[in-house]
Amino acid sequence: MKQLIEYFDRAYIINLVDRIDRRREVEREFRGIGIAIPNEKVRFFAAKRPIERGAFPDVGARGNFTSHRDVLELANRDGLRNVLVLEDDISFRSVNPSLVQQIVEQLGREDWDVVYFGYLSPSDDGLVGPLIAWPAGVLGAHFYAVNGRFIGTMLQYMYQCEQRPAGHPDGGPMLADGVYSHVRTVIPNIRALLSVPNLAHQRSSRTDIHPTRFFDRIVVLEPMVRGARAIKHKLRMAIDKNRLQR
Repeated sequence: MKQLIEYFDRAYIINLVDRIDRRREVEREFRGIGIAIPNEKVRFFAAKRPIERGAFPDVGARGNFTSHRDVLELANRDGLRNVLVLEDDISFRSVNPSLVQQIVEQLGREDWDVVYFGYLSPSDDGLVGPLIAWPAGVLGAHFYAVNGRFIGTMLQYMYQCEQRPAGHPDGGPMLADGVYSHVRTVIPNIRALLSVPNLAHQRSSRTDIHPTRFFDRIVVLEPMVRGARAIKHKLRMAIDKNRLQR
């Protein structure tokens, strides 16, 4: 996985300034692939919670959208050839290093605008990679890349979405993964690629986007809930590792 991260000009990890727990966890994830963060290439983006939701479904959705937009603004400002975007609940899968090598080699040959390395759907079962053109929508924005030539186009589209009312047919205020999927219904010939297999899951943790579950609102339960989630995640990733090796 380290080789893939290093392929890109820069990587940004979106992390709310008050989510120190997630920052520590994602630092541990990167240490597991041999990268100490932050560094010159892999940086944290200090996200902030909006005060008002505006035309977005809720404050969390607005914060999600603006964080992903602001990362593109930084990449555009610095004239990057490409940028890798990660969310702080990412959990790298134990894929074969030779597969990562194949992905890096294919990236150098392919004509692409966006690449989804981690996603919630579609399922990668039955798909043959390592990178395939994907014409449909993708759920999840925790691990993806944007090519430099497409950054300006995507930024302009996001600005337009912010100005439109919710539910507009050309795209309005929505979550980041929705914007990246919807833009392909409005702008033709966008080249989106999907990594097969999916390279990263998301860790279970208290959400900052959707309404908080009742047990996450009880302070005295926090250590127990966090511990239970950590155990559940370790079991999930151990099972996932065995599945990938079969």
